[in-house]
Amino acid sequence: ALTKMNHVTLDGAYGIPVDIDGQGSIKYGAMIFDGASLSVTNPTFKDINTTNVLAFGGASPTLDGGTFEVGIDAQGYHGAAIQAYGAGAGLVVMQVLNSAFSGEETDCGSQGGGRSAIYLENSFVRMDQISITENSYGAFLRASSGYLTNSTITTKCNAIDTNSHLSANDQDYTFVISDNAITPTDGAGITAYDGAIVVAERNVISGSAEGSGFGIRSSMVTANENTIGPIGGWNGIWIYGESDVSAENNTILNTAKEPVLIGEYHHKDQGWNVPAPTKARLYFANNVISNNTGTCNSVYMYGGDFPCPAFHVYMSSATFIDNTVTNNIGDGFRIKGGIVNAQGNNIEVGGFAANISLYDDNYGNKYGSIAYFSENTYSNASQIYNVTESRVAVQSEFMPDPGAGEMYPVSLSWLGAECPWDADECIKAPLTADWPPRFMPLSMEVNQNATTFTYSDIQNFDRSKIHIQNQNTAWGVQVEQGELVRYQVKADNSQVSDALVTIKDANGKSLYNMTTDSYGYTPWVTLPSNFHIDTNWNHVATDPGEDSCGDGADNDGDTLKDGQDPDCQNGNREMPTYSVEGKKFGKGTSEHVFTLTGMVDEVISLTNTAPSVSVDQNDGTSFARTISLTGSAFDGVEGPYFNDYDSWLKQFGEVKRIEIQPHGSLDWYLATDTSGANGEVTMTNWPFKTWSFDWDMANHFEEDVTFRIRSHDGLDESITTTRIFKLNINPPSINLEAPLDASTHDGQEVMFSGTASDDYQGVQGNDIRDIWFSVVGPNNYSANYPANSGGGTTWADSWNFSSLPSGSYTFTVWASDSNYCHEAIDVCTPDVVTIIIDNDNRIPIVQVSEPLPMESVRASEETLISGVARDNDGQVTRVEITIVDLASGIELNNGPDPVTSFLPNGAWMTYWDTSDLIHDQQYEVNVRAYDGVDYSMIETVRIVIDNPTDADNIAPTFNASGWSDTITIFCDERSTAFDKCGEGVEINLLDFFNDSDGVGPESSHMIFDIYDDPSTLIDDAYAYHIRITPEGKAIYNPMDSMYQTSSEISDWSMQNVMFEGRDIHDSVVYSYQVNFIVKGVEFTAQRTDTGSVVFGDSAQFEGTGLPNSQVKARLLKGDTLLNTSVVGADGTWSMEISSSQLGDDGDYQIYFAQDGQFIGKDDNSEITLQSGETLSDGLPTWIWIVIAVIAIAVLLGVGAFFFLEFEEFEDDDPDAVMQQQKEEDPYAWAKARAAETAAGELAPAPAPVPAAQPQHPGWIWDAQSNQWVADPNYQPPQQ
Repeated sequence: ALTKMNHVTLDGAYGIPVDIDGQGSIKYGAMIFDGASLSVTNPTFKDINTTNVLAFGGASPTLDGGTFEVGIDAQGYHGAAIQAYGAGAGLVVMQVLNSAFSGEETDCGSQGGGRSAIYLENSFVRMDQISITENSYGAFLRASSGYLTNSTITTKCNAIDTNSHLSANDQDYTFVISDNAITPTDGAGITAYDGAIVVAERNVISGSAEGSGFGIRSSMVTANENTIGPIGGWNGIWIYGESDVSAENNTILNTAKEPVLIGEYHHKDQGWNVPAPTKARLYFANNVISNNTGTCNSVYMYGGDFPCPAFHVYMSSATFIDNTVTNNIGDGFRIKGGIVNAQGNNIEVGGFAANISLYDDNYGNKYGSIAYFSENTYSNASQIYNVTESRVAVQSEFMPDPGAGEMYPVSLSWLGAECPWDADECIKAPLTADWPPRFMPLSMEVNQNATTFTYSDIQNFDRSKIHIQNQNTAWGVQVEQGELVRYQVKADNSQVSDALVTIKDANGKSLYNMTTDSYGYTPWVTLPSNFHIDTNWNHVATDPGEDSCGDGADNDGDTLKDGQDPDCQNGNREMPTYSVEGKKFGKGTSEHVFTLTGMVDEVISLTNTAPSVSVDQNDGTSFARTISLTGSAFDGVEGPYFNDYDSWLKQFGEVKRIEIQPHGSLDWYLATDTSGANGEVTMTNWPFKTWSFDWDMANHFEEDVTFRIRSHDGLDESITTTRIFKLNINPPSINLEAPLDASTHDGQEVMFSGTASDDYQGVQGNDIRDIWFSVVGPNNYSANYPANSGGGTTWADSWNFSSLPSGSYTFTVWASDSNYCHEAIDVCTPDVVTIIIDNDNRIPIVQVSEPLPMESVRASEETLISGVARDNDGQVTRVEITIVDLASGIELNNGPDPVTSFLPNGAWMTYWDTSDLIHDQQYEVNVRAYDGVDYSMIETVRIVIDNPTDADNIAPTFNASGWSDTITIFCDERSTAFDKCGEGVEINLLDFFNDSDGVGPESSHMIFDIYDDPSTLIDDAYAYHIRITPEGKAIYNPMDSMYQTSSEISDWSMQNVMFEGRDIHDSVVYSYQVNFIVKGVEFTAQRTDTGSVVFGDSAQFEGTGLPNSQVKARLLKGDTLLNTSVVGADGTWSMEISSSQLGDDGDYQIYFAQDGQFIGKDDNSEITLQSGETLSDGLPTWIWIVIAVIAIAVLLGVGAFFFLEFEEFEDDDPDAVMQQQKEEDPYAWAKARAAETAAGELAPAPAPVPAAQPQHPGWIWDAQSNQWVADPNYQPPQQ
């Protein structure tokens, strides 16, 4: 940028070859800028063979005041005076200022040899005040962006060519051409081809003896305030290909052909090389056209010469608004297979004001035109509207009298046979209906069997001025006399712009699709109030009966036509009914039906569905100083949604904001949208699908704080959601009262006690969550644990040191609340105490053998309590028993006396009078042993007293034979079906519960329920998810209700489930515990061997899947079934595929299927098997086929299974009922499978196993008495 060149002259240079892209693209230049951006002032180039200036690689030079010449090399290496490839970058552009270009005027076209004075490609360039003279072409701008302004371009061929457009960083860039004098002798003034994006303003274009002012092909062009003409060759504006053009405030004069042509109609004429018509669109407003006196020609379309129309629309869409046409000798509008919206135009006409016809491709496709005319003015027309097999609506115009010998201002024709009897004669909407004209109110539909003319509010006109020409059909022309209709759309009493209003007839056919203006109004449109056809073939539709009662249509939606409708009796007629739908995304919808009896000017009030909002944090949630809220919101109807459109339609709006009113505030504050939707509504995301809000309350005091949350969609608010949270400012404090520092303790436990306090004084009580202990002691002992009893303002907790060595132990004790100091001290202030443990004496051990936990004990004067008590370093002196009534929490004073007599093996027993205890009430038996120094740990057994009013009642019993302690349920992880877990699990409780004195059917002996253990919260909801039928069957299927609690399948498991059976006398018995383990399985398949599939060596496959589901192997080509297998109870399957199943030698692609899931098909995976040679000798083929069939049958038989997996109690291990139930092994299915595999192999003889040692020395199990008894042969070990 610091380097400059002034007054540099290059004379006679050839140019330097440069590879501009590193891929062998060689260009020549006398002055080369490779990424450079220096300034060059007043350069002069003379007789340069190749190119004067070559810029590339992001170069951004400024060329000011230069004189340039096109290259003169005679060997074909001559080039443009300036060539740029990838020059400029965004804001830093290449500039060509105040410069003159010249060259040689050779012939136009590819054979002429001419070069453009300036050639740009993929460049950002600004050109201002340049002149191009005496050259074939002016500037060629390929895929470039920038400006060409205030310049004079006089060429023989095209002056300015643009082709495609520049795209960078996902942005499309425009080229602006403005304020230029453009005078090509033969070629076009400005061309825009093949995706160009051009804005052309205030240019003066003339000449073009063999071209058009604008030539536009498949591009987007905005042309405003240009003067075009005289044009000696063709059109003022010539548009074809898939183009979208807007032209306003232009002047077009003295053109040789049509001033405006959109759609190239010469594509079937000989000698023309133009493409077939495609959709295209033009918006043409406030332009002036004058002196259109040319003669146009198309032998194929129009039979030869015809006066050029002012506007020619061929198989394209166009809007013409407020244009003025003078001295026009042709039609005003010539529309063939096109769609036109014409409003407010003033047109001087030499032929028809509007010549509207169909386009027939002679391949069975006839495309009728669609045209809407309103407030147009015509003069000197021979006929106003000439319509053939098309749909036209005219309103609010003055209909001039016809001239040139015409009798009727309107002529309507149907020239073909009757549709649908001859399907080739039916007309359809043009293909360009995909791009309707801007502001077009009419729907993009035609009446397939008729020319339709709809009118209202036309002066100097009635039906007698319409000439009807039908050909072989009475229905071919339909005249619809209508009324003006307009709506204003409002939402919440405010005007709604850009709302969509759709009007449909009684049969649901769309007539108008309109959008409202800035004041909420639709345009005035015409709705038919009466329908007329020429039933007597006299070319007019004014005779009696030629109205809505004789048009062959149901106009009011009652399914009755003409004379069948009672409305057509007694001199009356059928009145049409219409439905009106109004809607705008974010504003609401409305729909109503009305009968048209006159002009309509009404208001549509949209109904909006209020949004919804949810908050993730529940009432009572505790926050530390900052309230952090999250949640979700949606507008309209809640999902799930099937696709993006379904989501857009059901919500039909978006949440604009989430407002939160903090505690104690009168103001509302905005939440943050965390959805990342960026205003887009899709199936999976939308604005404020997730949101967050943080509110700092560090300077507040601890209390319950109230927050209110609402959402707003721009019109309505949601219901306000209120949440009350716990505000936590400071951490809790603690006071350790016991034990004292340096105190000594023996026995087995130390009791810690004290108080804790927290500033929170809200409705949820104290906020002391836990009391935490961190202890360190001898031999690197350490522990970190919370108190078993939880937290509280007054607390106590015991620490058992019976197994620890003597020594000093230091305890750090602190309190935690909802937010502070959980597991770690953090910001809390702890108390520290060091105690000395004297653990020389080993504490005794006590066990309770009878009664069993949760046993239903029959009330008796002598209820046995027995067990074992031992002391490893001495002897037990007594066993103390206390009874606690759990309902009142009071210890009973009539419990058994201490036991002081023990058998040599430590066995003890006593009797307890339970005869007066309350029926079905729970009692806790607490037992501890004393060795003269320390007490044992307390052994607790909870029982239920069975003391029915009928003393003779026999309590029900539970038989554990066959009872499973774990049942596994498999659920398909990929399935969304409600049977993804099969039928769940079913237990017939009558197989295990029995009431020996029950009366009547067995199912009526007892009432079954799920036992809710009051000591834990885990099983509180079990009864909601497990069903018990009147027949005594307990059923658990996670898909009944449990699936709603979590999306994680493993969370659907239920541990330690117990059932209770109660007879008519209220005696109850409890089952053993059972675990329902829910596992997710996924359909998989893999081959376990390798190589080709040959006779005797089949392909082995195995995988996992949903138990009881069938796995099928099929050929991908032809879908032939190869083999099937059934998924076993452990969730695994296996399958063989033999060469005989595959067929001849070759490669075969297969896939596996299970319950609508596929592997190897539509999942980006491929399974290929190569079938080897066929069997040449051995057993005959038919024998092998029989063997294969038998093998498959055996495999299918082996595949029979149960959906559930059971784990049984060991009948010979009664001690298991007293132990904690085992956790389910998560790898059981894999181990079971491995066991099955191993079972098929030869196993070595088992080694001798030593006799099992008794788990209770000194005791043996007496099967007859069903209890433990003392072992008479037991010898205690020597001390």
